[in-house]
Amino acid sequence: MGRLIYLDNLRSFALLLGIVFHSAIVYAAEIQYAIQTKERSEVLSYFCYWIHSFRMPMFYMISGFFSAMVVEKKGTGFYLEGRLRRVLIPTIFGLLFLAPIQYFLMEKTKIPNIRLMDFLTHFFTKEKFQHSHIWFLVDLFCFSMLYLLLHKWIDKIIHWKVWKDFRFRFLILFLFCFLFVLGSHTQFGKGESYFGIFKLTFLYQFSFFTAGVFSYFWKEIFFQRFSSPYKVTAIFLWALVFSLLLMDFEINDPLWIYFSYANPWYRTFHLFLWVTSPYLWTLFFVNAFMRFGNEEGKVGSYIIEASLPIYLVHHSISLAYAFFVKDLPFPLWEKFLFHNLVVLCLSFFLYHYFIQKFKPLRFLFGLKLH
Repeated sequence: MGRLIYLDNLRSFALLLGIVFHSAIVYAAEIQYAIQTKERSEVLSYFCYWIHSFRMPMFYMISGFFSAMVVEKKGTGFYLEGRLRRVLIPTIFGLLFLAPIQYFLMEKTKIPNIRLMDFLTHFFTKEKFQHSHIWFLVDLFCFSMLYLLLHKWIDKIIHWKVWKDFRFRFLILFLFCFLFVLGSHTQFGKGESYFGIFKLTFLYQFSFFTAGVFSYFWKEIFFQRFSSPYKVTAIFLWALVFSLLLMDFEINDPLWIYFSYANPWYRTFHLFLWVTSPYLWTLFFVNAFMRFGNEEGKVGSYIIEASLPIYLVHHSISLAYAFFVKDLPFPLWEKFLFHNLVVLCLSFFLYHYFIQKFKPLRFLFGLKLH
């Protein structure tokens, strides 16, 4: 198996889609965020719910897929070294220097005269410390270490002779995710966290990471290219239907309400949608990128390398922009469009002229040292 360009591109797409998501959520109705404008848009609210319904589960499925591939081909030592260099170091850097920016700006909206050092003194405590957008790297590193501990046991399960039929394999992965998420929700509330790691989010995303590991060995799941465009269209339509249903449930059945206090059948169907939507959208986007995003070129290679550093720096830029323009008397859509333009331009500028050119910054952002 050669390099899977379409999966590299899809992983970058999932990361960079977060830029638009974090811009849109500033102007989205019915969604709470760190900094938001007074005028909100229902359209952007549904747009945010749609992105949120599949983006990170898809990212973790691809990460699990590549984790299994690296361990099988290069061994656990190579995999561990790569996770330490490409995930742990950017995680530590992000938690120390990027994550505090969100919470400082949030405090500044309440206490305009607050000083940075006073804020940092209180922020870096067990009670106050939070991960901001770096949470996904924290979880990814934890998933990677868990996989190193469990990979031999997982390999034995994967290679059981009973797993032969493709449809059955797909059903097994789906049921695993669904039952794992359902069981987790009967035990924990959405707000419960451990050192900034939200338990339910962690377990939900870990189920997709594990599904990605299984998908590497059951290659028909990721490599199933549909010969008929009608099948791809059908998956797209079903994914859209499930996403719209999920949006309605997300609004009317907020997951911060404990399972025992919610209607158990309503909540169970909500979680079923929460798992189904990423599966369908992942199938759709994998097929789309196999067809249209499977060629390697200079631009593609550039974006694949740039996607993580750009994602890491964009959030602070996005929040800073939102902080300064939220009360300005401009039309909402002009603010939103210019918001995306500013964040994209500044993020790529920082990457192109600073991060990729200086070895200390390459090291801190998890890039290879040339």
